[in-house]
Amino acid sequence: MRNKPKEKTKYDRVAVTLHWVMALAFFAMLGSGLSFDNIPMSQSFKFNMYQWHKSLGVILLIAFFIRIGWRLFHYPPKLPDKLSKLDKIGSKFGHWALYGAMIIMPLSGWAMVSSSSYGLPTIVFEWFTWPHIPDIAGNKMINGLAKDTHEIVAWIFIALIIVHVGAVIKHAKFDHINLLKRMSFKKATRDD
Repeated sequence: MRNKPKEKTKYDRVAVTLHWVMALAFFAMLGSGLSFDNIPMSQSFKFNMYQWHKSLGVILLIAFFIRIGWRLFHYPPKLPDKLSKLDKIGSKFGHWALYGAMIIMPLSGWAMVSSSSYGLPTIVFEWFTWPHIPDIAGNKMINGLAKDTHEIVAWIFIALIIVHVGAVIKHAKFDHINLLKRMSFKKATRDD
C-alpha cells in the first residue's frame, strides 16, 4: 500500500506528464474521430487515418492503466481549502467521469474493431499487432452497440473536457484560485 506523504500542493512529474500527453492524444483522437464522417477525404487517406486512430487508441488504453497504476500508489495534492464543498464534490465527480470516458472510449473502439466483419488487424504504428477480442468477429449486435457507445461517449467526453477546462478558468478568474499550478511542470514553491 502507499504511504501517506507530507502535504503537497501539486502533482508529481510523472502524473503531470501523463495528464498532458494523454490530454493532447485524446484531443487528436476526438478530432480525428469527428473528421471521419464530417470532412470529405479520399478512401486511402481515410483508411490510413483509421489505422492511426486505432494505433493511438491502443497506446491510450495502455497509458490509462499506467496512469491508474501510478495514481494508486501516489497521493494527489489536496484540493485548496478555498474551494467550496460543492466544488470539491464536483471535482471528484468530474475526475471520475473523465476517467470513465478515458477507459470506455478505447475499450468500445477495440470492441468495434474486433466485432467488425472486415477483420482488419490493428497494427500499432507498425510496432506490434494488437489482438482482437476473441469470439466476437462479425457480431453485428456487439458491433452496433460498440459503435453507438463510442460515439455517445465521445460527445460526453467532449462535454466533460469543456466543463473541466471551464472550471479551471472559472476558479482562476472569479475565485482567484490557480488550479493549473497543480498540474504544471514548474517546481512547487512556498507560495503554492
